[in-house]
Amino acid sequence: MKRLIIYLTLALFLFPHLHAQSYYNVKDYGAVGDGKTLCTTAFQKAVDDCAKAGGGQIIFPSGRYLTGPIFLKSNIQLEIMAGAVLVFDNNISQTPVVEGSWEGIGRKIYASLFTGFDLENISISGRGTLEGQGEAWWEAYRQTEILRKKLNIVEREPDNPPGSPLPFPRPRMINLYHSKNILISDITILNSPSWSIHPVYCENITIRGISIIQPYGSPNTDGINPESCKFVRISDSFIDCGDDCITLKSGYNKYGRDIGIASENIVITNCSFAHGRSAIGIGSEMSGGIRNVTVTNCVFNGTLRGIRIKTARGRGGVVENINISNIVMDNVSEGISLDMYYDSRSEEPEPVSEATPIFKNFRFTNITGTRIREAMNISGLPESPLEDIRFQQISLTSSTGIKCRFAKGIQFIDCEVNVDNGPSFFIRKSSKILLDHVEGRQSRAGMPFISAELSKNMIVRNCQAAGDSGIFIQTKDSENVEFINNLFPKSAISKIKSK
Repeated sequence: MKRLIIYLTLALFLFPHLHAQSYYNVKDYGAVGDGKTLCTTAFQKAVDDCAKAGGGQIIFPSGRYLTGPIFLKSNIQLEIMAGAVLVFDNNISQTPVVEGSWEGIGRKIYASLFTGFDLENISISGRGTLEGQGEAWWEAYRQTEILRKKLNIVEREPDNPPGSPLPFPRPRMINLYHSKNILISDITILNSPSWSIHPVYCENITIRGISIIQPYGSPNTDGINPESCKFVRISDSFIDCGDDCITLKSGYNKYGRDIGIASENIVITNCSFAHGRSAIGIGSEMSGGIRNVTVTNCVFNGTLRGIRIKTARGRGGVVENINISNIVMDNVSEGISLDMYYDSRSEEPEPVSEATPIFKNFRFTNITGTRIREAMNISGLPESPLEDIRFQQISLTSSTGIKCRFAKGIQFIDCEVNVDNGPSFFIRKSSKILLDHVEGRQSRAGMPFISAELSKNMIVRNCQAAGDSGIFIQTKDSENVEFINNLFPKSAISKIKSK
């Protein structure tokens, strides 16, 4: 046995090509880190050689490397070292086009900085940076939007019209399809042409310790958008972008329903968000369904919205089993938005069909918010009200309060809502409502703390309102409203109003 080991050692020493290489330095393939030399061919050759050898690690040493799209292979770890910057080439006419997905519809798209199909065991990590040079893409998008408006093209299809400087949807920084066992860690992403990280139909994804930074005015520069993915873990990251920071999606309208792959079993934890259209979003492309989502231990500062779950008539799909807890938000325009009216405002009911979306079984616990313009907007559909929604241990200070319509089985327990204008709670066209241990200040004289219109089966108990407005609750065209053990100023005892 000892003799065999000696022979094998000598063979590897005398014939090193028999031993598979584990590390591939892109500089050995001719990559030049001067920020001017196009390194796409060198990078792709390193990837191909690594894959042919069965896998390994590709090293990007410090330097500024200009590159076009790189097509990944399985069993590869990309290590973008500290001081390394991969600069995405912004020559639109030279960017290759592939079959992919954009805004929930399968179509031709521009290839991304890192693009991959049917992969497994992929890692993109390191303390380096991906620089998207998005300005050229953003300007092309803005010009295209002007052209689409002139031609009155408002829907997502058809694709951009002739004459557009952007014939196809923009690239992302990382765009993977039908892949599994993915790790993205520690890197920084700047100025993406559109969405930054976009896995589609993928499984077992870990994203941790990354930073994504885009200008607030940059169009559609979302942070992380898993689409029809399962077993996703996003943690310990910072996102400051021009659109939604993290959004879960699962296909658009009939296209998404026909494919029918949900986003499910997702955890988002220990993240911080600044700016962006929302910190955490779900939808509006959610036609394949979204379920079993936990968001916890996150901070929102300066985002337009805190939590936004949105859909519209025509989407279909079910969003269910959402658990959001331990959130701190500050300087947010809208704290929580559950909006099924994304594309319409009509309150006339429509026939229920497979295109009718459903929201049910949401839990919001231990959320603190200050300097909020609107505390909550909760809007179900008359033909599909939000069902089984609970808010517990919520403390919000805002200009206006909680507005709720078309909800069934909604609970506010141990909540404090202090507002400057209007009622703290405005409930409309809803049923099976519970307000328990709710308190807050009345905004001004003559303004009720709670207002209920066209609602029924409502319990208000153990609640307290501070102030001298004289009106604790005002109901209009409501029925079966029960009051138990509430405390409010003596002057208001006889001034509970019912119209």
